Amino acid sequence: SPVSSPLPPAAMSCFGGVSRPCTITPITINKQLLQPLRLGLDPNMQTVKYQEKEQIKTLNNKFASSIEKVRFLEQQNKVLETKWNFLQGQNHCRNTLTPRLEAHIGNLKKELEALGCNRAQLETDLKAVLSTMDNFRSKYEDEIRLCSGMEYTFMELKKDLDVSSLHRTELEVKLKGLQELMDLKKTIYEQELEELLTEIKDISVVLGIDNACKLDLSRIVEEVRAQYEALALRSWEEAEALTRRKLNEGSTQSGTYGGHLLDSRREITDLNIQIQKLRSCIVSQKSQCLHLEEHIKEAGEHGEMALKDAKAKLVKLEAALQKSKEDMAHLVKEYQELMNIKLALDVEILTYRKLMEGEENSMEQPIPTVISTVHSRPKHRKWFYSYSLVKQSVNETFLTSLLSFPPTPAVSASTLRNSKLFARGTGSTNGETKANGGSTKILPSRSHSEGSVTPEADALSTSVRPKLSSLPAEECS
Repeated sequence: SPVSSPLPPAAMSCFGGVSRPCTITPITINKQLLQPLRLGLDPNMQTVKYQEKEQIKTLNNKFASSIEKVRFLEQQNKVLETKWNFLQGQNHCRNTLTPRLEAHIGNLKKELEALGCNRAQLETDLKAVLSTMDNFRSKYEDEIRLCSGMEYTFMELKKDLDVSSLHRTELEVKLKGLQELMDLKKTIYEQELEELLTEIKDISVVLGIDNACKLDLSRIVEEVRAQYEALALRSWEEAEALTRRKLNEGSTQSGTYGGHLLDSRREITDLNIQIQKLRSCIVSQKSQCLHLEEHIKEAGEHGEMALKDAKAKLVKLEAALQKSKEDMAHLVKEYQELMNIKLALDVEILTYRKLMEGEENSMEQPIPTVISTVHSRPKHRKWFYSYSLVKQSVNETFLTSLLSFPPTPAVSASTLRNSKLFARGTGSTNGETKANGGSTKILPSRSHSEGSVTPEADALSTSVRPKLSSLPAEECS
């Protein structure tokens, strides 16, 4: 937009831009400037000049790097704008990350529900196994009680067997005693018979002497012999019958006890076989119970591990989703900051360009009146007064030109007016100097007003751009 009066009236009168007469102000001379100069060379002057030269080189390098960064940011801006336009043009394209995450979360929930169903089924199986264990335990207890009863019966039968064996032994002892008694009585009877025979022989001898006596002793001896033989035969038969009866009773009792003993042995064998079977059954049931307990424990651990894994995956996915959202927000924020920095750099470059153009125009214009004063500063700073005047006019012109531009979505004209970079372009860091050199109005910087520019970007922009406000401004005396 064209500017009607870029310079104030005082500057126009000094530079001869207007045809009206220039009012000459009275000259005031500083007496300190009339004193003789100290022409002694400062030994540190070369060092200072070298440092200033290096600083100028550094500033030039930083300015060149900032220009390169601006170009790079412009390229990135164009790329981002192209991507943005391309993404806005694709209405059918949607973000596929959220549906995938939701689908994965749904699958994890289904797996969790399946694990819950498996857990319920395992609990029912565990209850069934526990009930089976209770049944087997009750059967085992019944078998133990039956085995205890069998053992008690076996002990009773063993006691009866011991009693029967003792009774048999007693009967055998009695039989042996009876046999000995029979032998003794037989010997006694034989001895008595021999004695009787000897007595009979003696009597016959004595009686044989008496010839006068005519007794029939042979018949008497035969009768006595017959009586004794009948008595011995009867005693023998009685003893034999008694012995046979005793032997028959002992044999019948021994047969009965032997049958009982065989039955007891058979029952003991059967009980031992049943005990072995029950022990093997108990061992198999115990091993089966241990196997089932281990299987249940492994299933519970597997379910817990699967549940923990699913929870960990869910937490990781949620964290990844949150991180992606934060990264997206951070990228959007960085994009806005880069746009702000780019716009601020464009504004500052435009400000520098306006300043340089104004300075060149002011240097090219003819100066009709030249007022020289004696001072001890270098001659190349005589344009500082015109610089301050041109700077004020350029600020006003630049502000007017900025207000004519359409506002962007990220940065408006008020933001530019309050930004720190615009303050630097106008010659003040945190405030704005009025054109009449009066009171100073403090404006908030970007970091205090909007908070969109980071301290790193602020420091970078501060280190890259030269500070025009640090240049001394001298009035024309």
